[in-house]
Amino acid sequence: MKLSVVGCPDKKLFLPYIKRAANFYADNLFRPRTIDNLVLKIKFNKKLDAYGYASITEFSPRNKPRQFEIELHPGIGAYDILKTLAHEMVHLRQYIQGDVNINLTRWKGTRVDDVDYWEQPWEIEAHGIEVGLFTKFVKKEELWNVFKGIQNPDSPIIPEPLGWKENG
Repeated sequence: MKLSVVGCPDKKLFLPYIKRAANFYADNLFRPRTIDNLVLKIKFNKKLDAYGYASITEFSPRNKPRQFEIELHPGIGAYDILKTLAHEMVHLRQYIQGDVNINLTRWKGTRVDDVDYWEQPWEIEAHGIEVGLFTKFVKKEELWNVFKGIQNPDSPIIPEPLGWKENG
């Protein structure tokens, strides 16, 4: 995979994690031949109105999507950046496999009309797969030793109160 990263919030310390995460997610989502032909630009954009977006930037001569851009909001913290990257990489796989079209109007050949974000089949799949991908990356990199807010998924459960907010 040809990978470039633009505007990383911490080029010295965080950039290597972004690159390793992107490669790890690609290895878990794509066949080696697909990875060899994949071009990905990850761009951090503080003006985003969401945690992240994935888009196709160029098609192969056979009209297959092969160049992509993932935009991530740099202000959401390491945990959410790495988890969102997993989510957006799932969208790349959906584009590559033809599960979703570029206009987000078809899912696996069936038309999808004006559906709430949380009911869009491509989002349901991406939210489901992101959890496993991110957890595998957390365990591989032992990220609980690096970033605040990331727990070891294999550690014993320590009971916490429900955390109700004060009324009024």
